[in-house]
Amino acid sequence: MYLLITPLGSAVFKWGGVSSILITGSVNSGYYEPLPLPSTIHGLLKYAYIVNNLGNDAPKFSGPLFYAEGSKKAICVHSYPRRLLCNVDGSEKMVSIGEGEFERRMGIALQREKKTTKEGYIYLEKMIDLRKLAGKVLGEHGEIKRYGVLVKVEEDGGGNVKQLNGFLAPFGGESRIAKIEVLENLDLQKINKKLLASPAIIDGGDSDHVEVNSEKVEIGEVKPSSANKDPGALKIVYRMLCLGFDGNKRLPMRLALMPTVEVKSQGPIGHFTDKGWGSVFEL
Repeated sequence: MYLLITPLGSAVFKWGGVSSILITGSVNSGYYEPLPLPSTIHGLLKYAYIVNNLGNDAPKFSGPLFYAEGSKKAICVHSYPRRLLCNVDGSEKMVSIGEGEFERRMGIALQREKKTTKEGYIYLEKMIDLRKLAGKVLGEHGEIKRYGVLVKVEEDGGGNVKQLNGFLAPFGGESRIAKIEVLENLDLQKINKKLLASPAIIDGGDSDHVEVNSEKVEIGEVKPSSANKDPGALKIVYRMLCLGFDGNKRLPMRLALMPTVEVKSQGPIGHFTDKGWGSVFEL
């Protein structure tokens, strides 16, 4: 079963960096991506479960992916940085997201106790319009029937996941509102590539494998098809990532293999896979 999360407006998916509030002006050296981190998905699902009295934690899930549907259907995995590797009706397509495709919005810091603004304290965020991104992925400017962030959710046997259909929840930076839609299945043609869709939290790695609990998992660079016009090679990238927050406490930084790479294993790789990290999909 899948959940399609569609923001009602532009969304903020910040993966790290600094966005400081200063009297003299704003500093924004953060880096932003077209899809959220798994920790953002986990936070949304946990919130949805608690508010709807379905449980105290999020269900197990895989993802996120990007999904778009018009006259064609497309499903995409994240290709860091700022790219999507897509299957559009059985054809491979690489989509790059340029700096100019992000919307820049200004905000003013709040004094929550007094419910007033802090004079002179401003900041900037970069937002992305997923509807426009869907049009770019599909190569269409007409009606987009569906689009958004897609996650595969493990059913709990009690039908709880289905009860989230139509639910509105805060999502991503600035707690922008998004709508959840339940999709029973997806009828898509395959391009037969088994790919890492979200950062994998690992203990170590090299150019051809990663290590998790002293075990090695084979990986490889993605070789774009001859039909793919994007000239950029998909290199293997490692970096340090924060696992998110637990309440008001920031979780530790961990080494991560960034998407996307080809994976030889049958299932997810790395630590915390029940929370979406290290998700593997056959595109």
